[in-house]
Amino acid sequence: MKEIDELIKIVKKLREPNEGCEWDIKQDNTSLLPYLLEETYEVIEAIKKNTDDELKEELGDLLLQIILHSEIASENKKFQIKDVIKHLNDKLIRRHPHVFKNKEKLTELELEEQWKDIKRKEGKKIDINDPFSLLNKSEPIILQALSIGKISKEIKFDWDNYEGPVAKIEEELKEVIAEKKYNNSEKLEEEIGDLIFSVIQLARHLNINPEIALMQSNKKFIKRINLMLKSYINKEDFIKSDNVIKEQKWNKIKKSQ
Repeated sequence: MKEIDELIKIVKKLREPNEGCEWDIKQDNTSLLPYLLEETYEVIEAIKKNTDDELKEELGDLLLQIILHSEIASENKKFQIKDVIKHLNDKLIRRHPHVFKNKEKLTELELEEQWKDIKRKEGKKIDINDPFSLLNKSEPIILQALSIGKISKEIKFDWDNYEGPVAKIEEELKEVIAEKKYNNSEKLEEEIGDLIFSVIQLARHLNINPEIALMQSNKKFIKRINLMLKSYINKEDFIKSDNVIKEQKWNKIKKSQ
């Protein structure tokens, strides 16, 4: 595809030691990690907004990160973008024998078992006695907790429905409040962790991605605070304002949205 070829040429030019961009030249795989995460979340946000133009732009930004990482590898004589694509093509065909080879329909359970079998054949380390051996330790901690819950469900250690985690949240909240009386920060941290873990499992039972849900809540909180700030002369006046008045303004904005 000529557009991909043109993109690769542009990135090569940006990375050219003598005539390229200073910022692009000094980047490596590690320094680019924050941007890879940032662009991924911006794609998620564009999908949530359901705006095609924004999604197109953000997917392009994410693609740039993939091309940059591949170009850095190419410069170090490790691999090129074409190797990345070929590896992906081969893997997609290998991991979907029911589509490309056997031509058969499988149930979700059969697909899961097939996936695990293929991963084993690929040499992936799977400890059959440790159901969490495939847990991705590089995932955000919230998503790790979500994955732990899904694996627990697979091994038949899970609540029947959302009412289970709701009761657990109530139990863990009481334990947090009780532990606060003793001012043991280590134990309190443990109880807060248990509470957060339970909330994440509630989200799982309600088919909600907690990472995205929290991202939306962060945005909503910031938006409401900024709306409150508009009713003050400046930030200092806001800080000095009575908390009762702030609460009234907050509730008014909350009701209006």
